Amino acid sequence: MTEVNHDLKEDTLELSAELTVDQAIELAKGLQQRLALEEAETIYRRILAHLPEHPDALHFLGLLQYQRGRPEEAVRIISEALRIAPDYVDACNNLGNIYREQERLYEAESCYRRVIELTPRNAGAYNNLGTVLRARGLLSDAAAAYQKAIDLEPNFPNPFENMGNLLSRQGKVTEAVAHYSQAIVLNPDHPGCKKMLGVALSCLGRAEEAAGVFREWAEKEPDNPVAQHLLAACSGKDVPQRAADAYVRQVFDNFAERFEERLESLEYQAPELVAGAVAEIYPEPAGDLDFLDAGCGTGLCGRLLRPYARWLEGVDLSPGMMSRANSTGCYDALEEAELTDFIGSRKDAYDIIVSADTLCYFGDLSAVMAAVAEALRPGGFFIFTVEHGGDGDDTMPAGFRLNPLGRYCHQKNYVNRVVVEAGMQIKSVVHGVLRQEMGSPVAGLVVTAVVEGVNG
Repeated sequence: MTEVNHDLKEDTLELSAELTVDQAIELAKGLQQRLALEEAETIYRRILAHLPEHPDALHFLGLLQYQRGRPEEAVRIISEALRIAPDYVDACNNLGNIYREQERLYEAESCYRRVIELTPRNAGAYNNLGTVLRARGLLSDAAAAYQKAIDLEPNFPNPFENMGNLLSRQGKVTEAVAHYSQAIVLNPDHPGCKKMLGVALSCLGRAEEAAGVFREWAEKEPDNPVAQHLLAACSGKDVPQRAADAYVRQVFDNFAERFEERLESLEYQAPELVAGAVAEIYPEPAGDLDFLDAGCGTGLCGRLLRPYARWLEGVDLSPGMMSRANSTGCYDALEEAELTDFIGSRKDAYDIIVSADTLCYFGDLSAVMAAVAEALRPGGFFIFTVEHGGDGDDTMPAGFRLNPLGRYCHQKNYVNRVVVEAGMQIKSVVHGVLRQEMGSPVAGLVVTAVVEGVNG
């Protein structure tokens, strides 16, 4: 971050030694980078006690408050720095970053446009602007911003990656491959680009090339569960019966902060489809049912189920997701645990268990179905989604398959069979579109199963 110039070299502060203000700022920044936040804050506040309108001290104190999880205080302090120094580029850019993290997209856009006004050849600002415009659904404007960043700084990998993501969303997968490839040339160690390049190649039917990307990644990072899982998905070798816990945890922790934004861009429908199936059974919410949201994620289902629930419990493997779910206030209890083990410990505990877009990380569903049947009370319902693999597909002798994108799809007959074998009955199976992927719809099944009993 650049500093604002001040003629303050004669000013000193009473710290451990006689320091100029600029030296004290550098000391505090070093402490802040090492996460010694209390010590850094003390220095910033001593500077501001002497010089209450010092823009650098305000700017960095604001960033420190954001590090402490106090975004509103951060916005207030950095905004004060900008009131004093309206042309302070780094403060304006960082304020935009905070607004974007808080999903205050219009304010973020305003900040980035101000940065561009002050520094017209700032490729990073154009890249940031493109990301905000993409989140707002202004895809052509976002593409123009990314292209401007690329034109200004051809060796900057981020806009190539972001343009690849935008093109993938639009179904322009061939063009996306070119941008991901260039991003990797510029930053060979970027795992996100390797993942997306392999996925894009898979979608184009270039499975061997995709497997090569993932194999090279797995060789370089042999302990990376994402690389190992996607290599198995593309190569068809050493395919697990379900995704490893470490894979699921890493994937969802990595984008927990922007989960809703990403799913909105994919036109994600699974929670609404599951809630619609609940409404088919209980048209009038009475708030008298005990629910488990299995694979609750950030709580998208919880918001829809709360009116029906006397007790609403959530379970998920990802700590990042659990933190977001907790912030919704929807849940009476949340548990970080593996799904099957957790459900298996809750005999006769629930009237309804729901699972939206979670069983796509399971191939073999028999164990989780058996656990669900035990956890439901007589007459209880299990409502879940799976990705539909096509019932006439003879490449799925087991009834399920791990797709190159890293998720499992299932045949309808297989789902019917494992439900019955677990001691439940199929009440309904509805076809629907779960989301868009690489510009194409992902077909799914919304299944309602019931445990026979007096309330069924």
